[in-house]
Amino acid sequence: MRMKAAMLVGLAALTAALVHAQPSHQLHALVTTYLYGSEAEKAAALANLPEYTGDPIALVQSCIKHQWDGRTTGKQLDERFELPHLRAQYPDEVLNFLVPESYEPAQPTGLLILLHGGGHGTPRTVAEHWLREAGEKPGAYHFGTELARMPYISVAPSNLLIEGCSHRWSLPESDAYLLAIIEEAAYRYHIDADRVYLVGESMGGFGAYHAVQTIGDRFATIGAHGGAWRYGFWEGLHGTDFYIMHGFNDATRGVRKRNTDVAYARFASACLAGYHVPHTYVEHQGGHDFSDPLARETMTGFLEAIGERRRNPYPPTVVTASMKGCFTPAPTPDFFWVSIEETTPGKFELDGMRGYRGGEDPWSLDFRHALEAIEGGTVRATNNGDNTFTVETRNTACFSLWLHPAMVDFGRPVKVIVDGKMRFEGLVAPNLATVLESFDRRRDPGMLFSARVEVDLRADQGE
Repeated sequence: MRMKAAMLVGLAALTAALVHAQPSHQLHALVTTYLYGSEAEKAAALANLPEYTGDPIALVQSCIKHQWDGRTTGKQLDERFELPHLRAQYPDEVLNFLVPESYEPAQPTGLLILLHGGGHGTPRTVAEHWLREAGEKPGAYHFGTELARMPYISVAPSNLLIEGCSHRWSLPESDAYLLAIIEEAAYRYHIDADRVYLVGESMGGFGAYHAVQTIGDRFATIGAHGGAWRYGFWEGLHGTDFYIMHGFNDATRGVRKRNTDVAYARFASACLAGYHVPHTYVEHQGGHDFSDPLARETMTGFLEAIGERRRNPYPPTVVTASMKGCFTPAPTPDFFWVSIEETTPGKFELDGMRGYRGGEDPWSLDFRHALEAIEGGTVRATNNGDNTFTVETRNTACFSLWLHPAMVDFGRPVKVIVDGKMRFEGLVAPNLATVLESFDRRRDPGMLFSARVEVDLRADQGE
């Protein structure tokens, strides 16, 4: 009798455990509401989450919306966002897709975002020039033939028509827009979250120099051709794959001024080398745009090189700053598995590019490197591989380390050493709410985290 009672108790406990490990329709609905609801709906969903002992990352990934069936291959031009929350935010923006004949919805594929050039008032119609065939209408892009045979889907979006701005791919608004484009593409097609690429030409090259600093953790590779920059947190590119391309004859007297001079590419590459950040640098003898055969050959080489490159969402070392951006630094709290939550008064240094000579002659302008001190803080964090993290901070009051099973053993204590002092030591448990909160950082299903350690340094700073 006692044995039977014990068996019934054990069965009840097992059943309860299985219930907590198997997501219910109600739990799926709560997670989906969090992913796509308003701020009020998200808060309510988070407050009502039941206990769940299954794999929280797999659960969240299973609730991400997609509609892969019924899509055709080839060019899909002049498209608009389909996801309702993105359509509401970007009602007028245009997406131009090129889906290779080899695409199969059952198999994940890569995604390449193509950023066009231009300047003040460049129309939305320029974007689809990337996908044109050689000889089809005027223009200097025309990579349709090459892109059609690549092992990834290409999308050429219009850029945000922000009045009075000639670097419209280099803004916080453009960062959010690029993340939205990835989300929309993954709704339509089976996109591998770790095989997302970006390349930009001219003004789009500005955007590449910007995005690799601010949201470079979202991409497997970022390429810049004929671009320029003013500020660079180049020491923060650990874990990224940056591919710099430029023509020696980009600036030609009487033809093109030095606003995209080859010096910009050389300085960026030199800074990255000084910080021991691996990257690719290709300097050809051609000019600025792809009407030049050498520029075209270089871009084709890039398109072929990236095909199977993959992002590592959990690089061993992350270096980040609270403010970044290649023209106007703006708040950038998140990078890979580090978030800077709060800074203290103080400055840190960015690499800078300055024109310092030339006077009235725009073709005589020379450049020099300058360190630019701006308000903000930095964090350098290293995963030592033994459940121990070593962190160095500057002007940082509070930061978070986001953890994934690929980074730590959750069955053992996690240790965090900050500026030479043990700041955290203890067990950390995976948590569904944490996974949802990590999704908010990039809306990236390939970079979700199931636990978080927040380290508050304010007590030692007299607060």
